[in-house]
Amino acid sequence: MRRIAFVNEKGGTCKTTLCVNTAAWIAGQRGKRVLVADLDTQGHAGKVLGIDVRGLSPTIRDVLIGQSLSVIQVARATAVPGLDLLPANKDLAGFPVEVASAPDRADRLCRRLDDVPAGSWDAVLIDAPPSVSLVTENVLRAATEVVLPVGLTYLALDGCAEIMASLEVLRAETGKAPVVTLVVPTLHRKTQLAAEILARLRERFPECLAAPLGYSVKIDEAQSHGRTIFEYAPRSSGALALAEIARAIWDRPATS
Repeated sequence: MRRIAFVNEKGGTCKTTLCVNTAAWIAGQRGKRVLVADLDTQGHAGKVLGIDVRGLSPTIRDVLIGQSLSVIQVARATAVPGLDLLPANKDLAGFPVEVASAPDRADRLCRRLDDVPAGSWDAVLIDAPPSVSLVTENVLRAATEVVLPVGLTYLALDGCAEIMASLEVLRAETGKAPVVTLVVPTLHRKTQLAAEILARLRERFPECLAAPLGYSVKIDEAQSHGRTIFEYAPRSSGALALAEIARAIWDRPATS
């Protein structure tokens, strides 16, 4: 089971958009069973899949804090055939405090995914929170691959650098870390700053840089209706762009 985390320590970089729509594309176009694991207290992955996560129980928090509920038990089907959701909401905010004294607190997600029976899903795509936290550490330790969405702004580029530093620390501490499968420039506009950031990304990630993803009204509209772009506007430019990114993620071998 591939474990692909969508991570940037800066918010607003299209992590959820990429995670959910990539999952939908893999399920629809490759015929795979896919689980989206939402690790963000905002619960946006569930919301853009049409699931009201406010007050929802059980959630991924219940999977992480104990062993009475498994991933299989908490995962929910979505309207997209082959795509399931491990939902999150604001209850996840209490997780770091609840497990603060546990020696395995940074490995809870990895161990719960290890317990998933073989054949349950072909891939789990993890929507990480936009900050450094115990939850982020769990995500990086559980993932085997990472996709780095980078908004073409200075702060998002800085967030990307922080993630790369976190991966190096994890590799030094444990001897392993997820590999970078794809770096996706997002929120692209034809500005001098965007061009400069793209140039820096090409220099840093020459083998795994995707084509930039521009702003799409149709993607926003799809999310507002709780649908993926492939359900809402499958022939739109946004759908075509996200399909190309999903194809690059799923079909290319990961690279370090």
